[in-house]
Amino acid sequence: MAELYIERAGILKKFTFILIIIVIICIVFSKKIFSIDHSVSESNLYINVFEPKNLKFTFYQVDQIQNKSKLLLSKETADYTAFAYSELTNKLYFADGISDHTIQLFENNLITNQMKQLTTVFNNVDFIQIDKEQRIIFMRVLLRDEFKNFHMATYNLETQKIQIWKEENKDRSVLDFNYNPNNNQLIVVSFSQDEHQKKLDVANKNQTKLQPTKYSLDIYDIEGQKKKHIAYVERFISGASLAPDLNSVIISYDEAVDSPISQVVELDIQSNTVKPLLDSSGIYSKIRSVKYDENKNGFYFLSSIIDESKRYSILEIPKESVLSYYDFKKNKVRTVWRAEKSVIVNYSAEHF
Repeated sequence: MAELYIERAGILKKFTFILIIIVIICIVFSKKIFSIDHSVSESNLYINVFEPKNLKFTFYQVDQIQNKSKLLLSKETADYTAFAYSELTNKLYFADGISDHTIQLFENNLITNQMKQLTTVFNNVDFIQIDKEQRIIFMRVLLRDEFKNFHMATYNLETQKIQIWKEENKDRSVLDFNYNPNNNQLIVVSFSQDEHQKKLDVANKNQTKLQPTKYSLDIYDIEGQKKKHIAYVERFISGASLAPDLNSVIISYDEAVDSPISQVVELDIQSNTVKPLLDSSGIYSKIRSVKYDENKNGFYFLSSIIDESKRYSILEIPKESVLSYYDFKKNKVRTVWRAEKSVIVNYSAEHF
């Protein structure tokens, strides 16, 4: 009986050992199968889609981890509008026209569905973003007496005060800007209106292609103080983003103003060297609105599916507008969001 007990105990130990090994293998494989792709940002995305046929804007919240989308607001308007969203207060900020034919900043409380006009002093408001504390709205604006000299401006949601950056400068115009909440600074792309007009006059007079303006890329703090000049770039820039670590900038640009062919490059701020990242190839026409993610693992960008064999027109409605993500390590692009026969106007996230 003792020998039988010992033999059974040995078998039980072997079985227990094998069972433990199987459990360990299952845990390892389950982690590989069910682990989260770390190239996917944890930030919720906020996407603004414009439908040209019915002049309707639709604002969505997209959970990238769960791959779910939620409708925030749908609004008909004849004016092209960007937007920003405050997760803290559940309020949406966007530009819209008023009775005097100017475009102003509005707030929509998504809890009460109450809308409020915040500004009256501008001729036009666009390119809206919100800071990480969700108390300051950044905007590109035209002043009441101006029609082409764009300024940077901020609206303080707590004090209702407006600050216009470099208001006295009547030549410098803002093409684009992008705020990075990870370093609380902005990259601003600006140019001389006089220089641009001279190139435009030459192109019209000689019936030649318009040459790109010389754009200045500069880093600003949220108070409107210039912290660093990065570079001058003579390209048809369609987007710029400052890295979270402040060491580099990515730029998207078109080969010509009427060309759908685009490029994305990364500029190292310290060495001033340029690295090609992505070019327009088939499905990635008119690349724009590039943005680093919060960990600098890659960048998001917008593109439009259009016929590259034809001359591009800004009035052309794309077959599809796409939000994509480029992964640096994998050197691959994945699709995040698609909008058929519509235009993705802009997008934002809490952390980039």
